[in-house]
Amino acid sequence: MIGRILGGLGIATALTLGLELVHGLRNPLSEPPLTRLAELEPGILAIGVLLVWAFIVLFQAITNRFWLATTIVTALAAIIASADFLKMGFRGEPLFLRDAAYLAELGFLVENVGAGAAIAVAAIVVAIPLAGWAFARSRFVTDLRRRRPRRAHAAPRSGRRAALARVAAGAAAMTVIFLAGSFNWPGSPARALYEAAGADWRPWNQSQNYDDNGIIAGLLYTLPAAAMEEPEDYSREAMEDLVARYTQVAADLNEGRDADALAEANVVVILSESLSDPFALPGVTAAEDPLPFLRELMEENTSGTLISSGYGGGTANVEFEVLTGMAVSSFHANVDSPLQSLVADAEHFPSHLAWFGDGAGAGVGAARDGAAVEGAEAREASAIHPYRSNFYRRNAAYPALGFDRATFRDAGLEDLAKLPGDRHVSDRALYKEVVKELRSTDAPVFINAVSMQNHSPQQGLANPIPVEGPLSSTQADSAGQYLRGLKHSDDALRTLVADLERLDEPTVVLLYGDHLPSIWPEDLLEAAGPLARYQTPWVVFANFPLEKVEGGTMGANQLMNQVIDSARAPHSPWTALLDQVAAELPAMERTAWLDADGQEVTEEDLSPAALQLLADYRLAQYDLADGEGYATETLLAPVAP
Repeated sequence: MIGRILGGLGIATALTLGLELVHGLRNPLSEPPLTRLAELEPGILAIGVLLVWAFIVLFQAITNRFWLATTIVTALAAIIASADFLKMGFRGEPLFLRDAAYLAELGFLVENVGAGAAIAVAAIVVAIPLAGWAFARSRFVTDLRRRRPRRAHAAPRSGRRAALARVAAGAAAMTVIFLAGSFNWPGSPARALYEAAGADWRPWNQSQNYDDNGIIAGLLYTLPAAAMEEPEDYSREAMEDLVARYTQVAADLNEGRDADALAEANVVVILSESLSDPFALPGVTAAEDPLPFLRELMEENTSGTLISSGYGGGTANVEFEVLTGMAVSSFHANVDSPLQSLVADAEHFPSHLAWFGDGAGAGVGAARDGAAVEGAEAREASAIHPYRSNFYRRNAAYPALGFDRATFRDAGLEDLAKLPGDRHVSDRALYKEVVKELRSTDAPVFINAVSMQNHSPQQGLANPIPVEGPLSSTQADSAGQYLRGLKHSDDALRTLVADLERLDEPTVVLLYGDHLPSIWPEDLLEAAGPLARYQTPWVVFANFPLEKVEGGTMGANQLMNQVIDSARAPHSPWTALLDQVAAELPAMERTAWLDADGQEVTEEDLSPAALQLLADYRLAQYDLADGEGYATETLLAPVAP
């Protein structure tokens, strides 16, 4: 028994060190893996070993087979290490426990990581139990068993003692695992133990969090918990005071504005997959500019730069921020995808759609009792996404946000065209669907369109644009494919603008890129500066006159305000609060916080006035997203000029 315990501890130590070494191989923030491992706090490593050991003990107690237990845990560790390695390479961020939900989308995972990598992971997972089975039946193990003294008949009392020992060991292991699972609970002893061992949490940057505190601590940090910390002063009275203050701010902003500025207008929001400016990266040149029309459109209209919440992915987080005005950085780190972890599980979730009214009679901007926001012009809302309906759980999230209907590749958009050689629906086909939707009714509509054309992997298109720069031949090939895809997107945008000019209904469009593609080498991204990997373009344009507003650089939660300001439409208390926050903190993403001068800052750098605005913003977001919804109706309703 003692030998098995020590053997399990040794295997747990090896697995813990192996997880850390594999993670260090792909983390761009890390020093060399062995150097990083040597610099991790010994206490943090010891806690990780204890947790892995607890799983071995638990499975041994359940199966009464030491080698089977260690094989199961080793296979799980291999899956975690492989998934983390691939995700760090593909997305530049570590594995989160919530990523297990993607196992339901195996086809999508294989498509993105590549068949070779998927086969390699599957082979490892299959090989480990086979190796364990073979080892358990090897001559070495057989000889060990033969050398053990045998008793012809075990006494009943000895058998009972062995069973009790297994139960006790299993209970102790389950206690350790349960305490680890309570990591994000208030007063968690597991978190306290980690902090006593020297853990220093980085809630704004999970790559840094994993790098500094280890992959096991990082995984625990992303366990489910409350979405936000409840502000100390949260109450109905506090929300009434906040609404009163920002109703006055909205009234001041609305002086001289037209209450009906967008009353009869269609509003279209387009998330353009992986739209970015490749020439913003130093040394990257091409035989052809892939975005000439977009540059012209941005020059003539309100436009600027978006600081994305991720590199190479995270589309749903950017979309969530645009549609709600809520910053993902205000949520706990375990909320890595609020669209699927918060919105999709809600009956109604407050959003900017409340500003435009409740076309369905319930849901759009609804309070938690289902009542529509008063005083808003009714406008039917539609979502168009030419991909799987259950991806990011959009099929559940869109109704909760207030969309009256949603169409997907597997639900209404089955026959949309693709570019030759591409696997995704083209932007041209998506924009045709948008125009078709606009022409289908004389009433004003709100459309949220999420494209897929330039989604990774970048391959298969004809006539890739030759690209030069500090790139390997493989990277240059991917970049050439990407730029050709951008040129197709630019041409489709030109056609969309022409179609809207011929439309006899006023229509305003917000177009933005969600993130860069994950094709650029790390050296190039580092040379471009800390923000370059997160910068994408955005623009507001219409088929009727708009005011050209100074855009600048901002987070996705500020984009809908640019539509309101460009149209000189009235603010709500919520958008007025966003306006005030933008004056001090225009971007507050998990990737970067920027001040009004575009400089990176932390919360500790903010002025007292900025800190008060931030506190108000978090208070309002808590009430809307995770609190009692005291002010949902009054916060989201526009204030008459």
